[in-house]
Amino acid sequence: MLHLDPPDFGGRHPEARSLLMRSASLHIATALALCGTWSLTACAQTALGPVTGEVSFHTSSADLGVGYTWGHGVLTYGGRSYPFSVSGASAAAIGYSSGDSVGKVYNLQRIEDFPGTFWALSGEATVGRGVSGQLMENDNGVRIRLDYTRGGARIAASPSRLTIRMLKTPEPSADPHAGSAKTHSAAR
Repeated sequence: MLHLDPPDFGGRHPEARSLLMRSASLHIATALALCGTWSLTACAQTALGPVTGEVSFHTSSADLGVGYTWGHGVLTYGGRSYPFSVSGASAAAIGYSSGDSVGKVYNLQRIEDFPGTFWALSGEATVGRGVSGQLMENDNGVRIRLDYTRGGARIAASPSRLTIRMLKTPEPSADPHAGSAKTHSAAR
């Protein structure tokens, strides 16, 4: 059995050894927390059913009590790319952050069901850079599971809503495998 001893500083620097041990404990706790978050979103994926599309977007949020979020993105569905704008609000937040999101879309049967207001319970604690996940649903039953990276300094914990508006006619997708035949036939 391999046994590793912590570095020996010759007994001369007990503060350094203590700091090293605290730092290692913090890294382990952070890794466990992230694994738990990602495994919960993976479990949610099986309950949501098959993926029917994908989204990617960039948003910014500015808050002082009540928050406002804005941005733009692209839905890939049925072999086409659909650009959209995003705007929304949250109830209890302070700070500013911006970042990129990627996600899977579930239960999208017609493109007309995608635009609208998506609701979620969300939380964010970003200082510098951070990663997180979120599950949102609109009134048409369309669900989006997001993974996003943020930068800035923002704290938020509240119900939030994002309104998605389509911008123009769709373009053929650059990815020839985006949207299976089943997804394409559902779009008709």
